[in-house]
Amino acid sequence: MRFNHFLMAMLVCVVWGLNAVAGKIGVTYIPPVFFTALRFVFVLACVAPWLKPVPGKWKVLIPAVFFMGGLHFALIFSGVKLSDASTMSIVNQLYVPISVLLAMIWLDESVPLRRWLGIALAFCGVIVFSLDASVASHWMGVLLLFLDAISMGIGTVLLRRLSGVPPFVMQAWMAVLGIPFLLATSVVFETGQMEALGSAPWQAWTALAYSVLAGSLIGHTFYYVLLQHYEVSLVGSVLLLGPAIGVLSGVVFLHEPFTPMIVVGAAMTLMGVAIVLRRTPLRRLEPAQGV
Repeated sequence: MRFNHFLMAMLVCVVWGLNAVAGKIGVTYIPPVFFTALRFVFVLACVAPWLKPVPGKWKVLIPAVFFMGGLHFALIFSGVKLSDASTMSIVNQLYVPISVLLAMIWLDESVPLRRWLGIALAFCGVIVFSLDASVASHWMGVLLLFLDAISMGIGTVLLRRLSGVPPFVMQAWMAVLGIPFLLATSVVFETGQMEALGSAPWQAWTALAYSVLAGSLIGHTFYYVLLQHYEVSLVGSVLLLGPAIGVLSGVVFLHEPFTPMIVVGAAMTLMGVAIVLRRTPLRRLEPAQGV
């Protein structure tokens, strides 16, 4: 992986890890699906100049932005509402093996044995985190986060198939298509949206601003760039550093549990990613063929 892309990946890990904390704070005060709809409204306000037609791409673009956009965020923020930032960071990483398997089937990507070993070790580190996950996590929250991992895995592979669509164009269409879905879902399943909005403290607005500027405009933009250059298995395994940052952020900012198992899990994840990044026959890819 080129050094500038490696730095992008590390920045994605940091902003997404901290976004777990921002998401938990935001949904504490604002219903989660409505919070997500607000996020997309502000994202659209930032990237509206890039809202342009993408002829010939709709067949993949629409399901890609649905699974990686509206559905993904509705599930992950609803899940963290019923759990905590650490659990969100951990369970969401199931998207890595899911996306790798789907990429092997749909994109005919090959995964070297060394990379499988690195992914397995890093993912075992993520599991070690979960051994000390907070008892405050409701089973429904974990289930929603698991469904989110499936949605994100599907969206990742679909995005890998897209070529020639700039990241901000993708972000703009993700917001345009996600906002109606999220607002309709919020109307059906949530209550008290306007009251929550009117009484939301500065912490909720700060969390929303972070989710928009860092989580979406930085994190997702760089994630799309990485997917256009590297295999799904490489991108996903490098980003397994994110849970360590998410768990530690939950400990520091939300006073979630911190135990020796978290240290062991972090070390395993770092070792696994180091194996994946080892400079042997790792090659940079041309954009995936598809649309």
